[in-house]
Amino acid sequence: MNRFDRVTSLLLLLQTRSVVTAKFLADHFDVTERTVYRDIRTLENAGVPIGSEAGVGYFLEKGYRLPPVTFTLDESAALLLGEKLLYSSLDQNSYADYQQALNKVRAVLETSDKDYLNSLDADIEVMPTGILMSSALNSPADQEAFKQVESSQNNDRWLRECRTSLVRRQCIEIDYQAGTNSTVSSRCIEPIGLFYYSLHWHLIAWCRLREGYRDFRLDRILKFTPVSEQFPRHSRSTLQQYLEQQHADIELHEVELLFDPDVARFVGVQKYLYGFVSEVRTEEGIKMVFLTATPQYMARWLLQYTNGVQILSGQPIEEDLIRLTAELGRHWSDKSPS
Repeated sequence: MNRFDRVTSLLLLLQTRSVVTAKFLADHFDVTERTVYRDIRTLENAGVPIGSEAGVGYFLEKGYRLPPVTFTLDESAALLLGEKLLYSSLDQNSYADYQQALNKVRAVLETSDKDYLNSLDADIEVMPTGILMSSALNSPADQEAFKQVESSQNNDRWLRECRTSLVRRQCIEIDYQAGTNSTVSSRCIEPIGLFYYSLHWHLIAWCRLREGYRDFRLDRILKFTPVSEQFPRHSRSTLQQYLEQQHADIELHEVELLFDPDVARFVGVQKYLYGFVSEVRTEEGIKMVFLTATPQYMARWLLQYTNGVQILSGQPIEEDLIRLTAELGRHWSDKSPS
């Protein structure tokens, strides 16, 4: 961030709080406190009435307000992403309030920027997970697991670049490392949408190398280079058409599990990786419902809970657990001393 942008942002930040310290400002902008003092002096020289109190901090004098602020296109697009992610995390009234606030942002945008957001809106989908904020997690184990999830999400890159390429229908050259091996492949892709699921953003695109639609997790894209070539919008499926086809092609298995209360607290946020739908507390324990397309992976996850989980419904999971348990028994029996 250059100095002009930082000083402008500093003034906006002063408007959002009754008082701020130099240390807070230095940490926020990743500069030294000496730099903050210079920026404050710059604003004062420009006629901004900034008050200060030793040991307390800086504040704007009463009655001073900036004129209405306009939003940049990137800021508006970021708010749109936030709306998608908040859908399953807010109650109905709070989500409606957020939508109303976003509509006010849209109202002050230029026509071209409104068209950009409307186009982007159709190219982004989020799989509802109902994932909780860390402050609402009950146990230290839950909170630690959530921190690990947050850390993995921070590795999702290229969101801003993806937004622009989607709206422009711009081809992209990427270097991609699949999760199953360390091999890096170079691809030329035609992006059709961004999809958030399993705690990561995924870019859905037509891959010219594989001659088919592919799902690229953003944290596994090592290099992202938009090229000048564009592809016709009508030549590829929309994101919604792609997702509908995936849903039709993939068989989802409903699994109902009963966890002992003492075991359920260790499940934490991992359940969201295996198609968690809902849970309810009963006299017998915590009943959870899942929809999964990969029972064998879910069975491997459940092994760690041993006799602390029961399968109420979901025959494929039960069959895989019986098979895996038998394999484990043979494996460790062979290693036991004779």
